[in-house]
Formats: sequence, C-alpha cells, structure tokens
Amino acid sequence: MRQRPGSAASICRLTAFALAFAGPVGAASAQTAGRLDAQSDANDAMNDAMFATPNAATPAPLSNLYATSPDLEKQIPSPQFRANALLPLGWNSNAEEVSRGGTSTGQWRPVGNLSWAAPVGDLPLRATVTGFAETDRYFRASNVNLDKTGGSARLQYVDPGNDQAFSPFFVFAPRWDFTPTFDNQISARQDFNLGLNKRFNLDGDFRQAPIASDSSGAAVWSLGVTAFVQRRLREPQTSSYAAFVIPSMSYSISKNWNASFAVEFIGRWFDRNRFGFFTNLYEIQPIATVEYVVPAEWLGGERNAALLGRPALDLQSSYLKVWSNAPGGGFEQWQTVAALKMGWRF
Repeated sequence: MRQRPGSAASICRLTAFALAFAGPVGAASAQTAGRLDAQSDANDAMNDAMFATPNAATPAPLSNLYATSPDLEKQIPSPQFRANALLPLGWNSNAEEVSRGGTSTGQWRPVGNLSWAAPVGDLPLRATVTGFAETDRYFRASNVNLDKTGGSARLQYVDPGNDQAFSPFFVFAPRWDFTPTFDNQISARQDFNLGLNKRFNLDGDFRQAPIASDSSGAAVWSLGVTAFVQRRLREPQTSSYAAFVIPSMSYSISKNWNASFAVEFIGRWFDRNRFGFFTNLYEIQPIATVEYVVPAEWLGGERNAALLGRPALDLQSSYLKVWSNAPGGGFEQWQTVAALKMGWRF
C-alpha cells in the first residue's frame, strides 16, 4: 500500500535513503534534503538544456529553465498540446553525491513530458501547464535509484511584438519522489518561483535581430539569462529558499546541427531542521550540449518524421560543484550522456 510522506513507513524509507547518501544519522538529517535537491536540480538543468536546443524541427515544452529555449518568450496564437521524451544513457562520476569515495557508474534516466499552453485572452500573457515522470537508474549504485513525478503551472508575460523583451513569470511546481518502481512515496515538495527571462537574438555577424514577434526564427546565435527566487516547501524536512541565475547561449550551426552552453548558479538556504542546524548550499553547474537533428528523408519523409517525433540525437556533458556548511555536504560530480530526443505538437 502506498504511504503518505508523513507515515512511519515513509519516514523509515527516507532515513534509509539518507544513510545511503550521508552516513551517520545526525549528519544525514542535515544533508539529505540538500542532496536530494542538488540531485534533482542538476538533472532538471540537464533535461531542460536538451529541450532548450535551437531546434526548429522538434517541438519543445513551452516551460523551461533557459531563456534561449525555442519560443519561450513568444506568444502563441492558439492553445496547443505538446508531448516530449528524452532517453538518456550515460555515465556519472559520483552517483551518491558524497564528498569522497562516490561510485562511478553508468546511468539511465528516461523522462516523459506532457504540456499545454495557451494565450490568456487578449492579454500579453501565456499560461502553460506541464506534467512529467522520470526514472533514475544507476547500474552500480542501485541504493540511490529514484522515481519522480510532478508538473508545473506557469504564468508568463510575453510581448506580442517583441520576443526579445523582458519576460517575467511565476511558476508553481509540485513534485513527488518514490522508491523504485513508483513503489512508496518518500518525499513531496512544492516550488514557488518568481523571476524573469531576457534574451538577445543575433545574426551570424553578432548583430542583434530587429524587434519582431519571431526574431528567433532566423537567429544564428541567442544569448539569454534567467533569474528567479524560489520558496521550496518539503515534506519531510527541510524546506528552503533559493536564488537562481542561469546565463545561456545557443548556436544554430546548420539545419541539422546546433550547440548550446549554459551555467546554472544556485544559492539555497534551508530552514532550521529538527537538530537546530541551518544548512546552506551553493552550486555551479556548466552544461554543454551538441545536437544532431535526424533528417526527415532518412525516416521516409516529413510525415514519418512527424509521427516519430522529429527525433534528434544529443551529446551532453555537465560538471556539478556543490559547497555546503554541513559536514561532508560538499561534492563534485561529472555526467556525460547521449540521448534520443523526440517531440510532438497537437
């Protein structure tokens, strides 16, 4: 029977999960929420980096961490549904996210995403609702395998005549973590994010594109920054405040090749836990992605390519560095993945 986050069975499972990450119980209590948050924030950043590539063929969700994600600051004329999938296979240098002695292992973490977006009447606003499910599997560290599901509701200002304007947004994003395979719930959280995006679309000579409703369509380079503050409520402990700053850039090399680079900076400050300890984390995560869009003619034409989700192949590398005031709470982690990306528009 599935347990609620506050149940005795769930607390026991969370404690076991904490021990896998952090060792002694006292230190684990101060570190567990931090490591769960660092793990999920890092994976979210990598997933969104693949969804955010300047790919004109494969539809991407209209909710993303990166200002350079396609169409993120552009108004859409009518409601639409999108479905997306990532199938990443790769390597992780430190699956347990520990300060020393972490397991180097292969990993497999497929994710599926459904999204709906629509203009809000005649207002310069767009509403986007998403839902996702993700499975994290580590070949040599099964003790930290995790399943996740959740979603988001995003309300964003978009200038209908200028997709390079400042674009403030508010996001509510709940998430639930489970032991494999979506067996028992071990934690729940709700994120409240308030921030803005700003992007610049440039031609091949680094001249800014003229102001227009879709200047990104012909852009060779895009530069952007996302900044937001967050309140994260977590059950069991520990809730936190955070500030994110995420500069990003993308480069459309050709019709089939593109590349992007982003750096996620996070400061996270946790509430006092039951041991009376205030934990804080500071994170930096550069992410580089190269993508090849499979030509439609290889798949039998445009119709077949659309049915198959206009597949693209992504190669991605990420380095995560975390500093913490909790004993043993800091760590380093490299990840390298190859992924199949697909998307459908309805």
